[in-house]
Amino acid sequence: MKQGGKNSKASIFWGAVVILALLAFALSVRIVPALVIKDSKGATIVRLPLYDGQFIHHFIHSVHTTPVDEYFEVHGTTLELTKVKYDTYGVGMPSDGGEGFSIEDGRFVVFMHRTFSSIPIGVSIVPDHGVIIGETLLPFTRWVPQESAITLSAGRMLTFQNGRISPK
Repeated sequence: MKQGGKNSKASIFWGAVVILALLAFALSVRIVPALVIKDSKGATIVRLPLYDGQFIHHFIHSVHTTPVDEYFEVHGTTLELTKVKYDTYGVGMPSDGGEGFSIEDGRFVVFMHRTFSSIPIGVSIVPDHGVIIGETLLPFTRWVPQESAITLSAGRMLTFQNGRISPK
């Protein structure tokens, strides 16, 4: 009878351990907005988590050879262009059609609200063409060669917090 009591206590103990482990796992899983990058055939190359739901499309303007930053927010399955920042005013740069125009830290800024289901992009031969997530530039050439055709779209993905609280 004593042996049965030990097995019963051990079963309860290990059952509790399993339940606590599953609870810890469930609390560390989170669904967040994602930037989905696909190749020219529509195959997903990478899904990038966007904990704050935002990213920047960064490139060097082909005429002015100065940086341009397009600010996007993910809303469900759409990408919303909220503003464009650039250094040089001139050909090919927006100056109207937005909801406001200003200068911030020496850069021109056009505010807007344009939505896209996807954005086709030709990967530039000029270095640093990619996306900025948080404060990190991720060049497209990390995944595909220069001059490749890719498409950006919105999605969602599961992330794991590993005991840390992720930014909102």
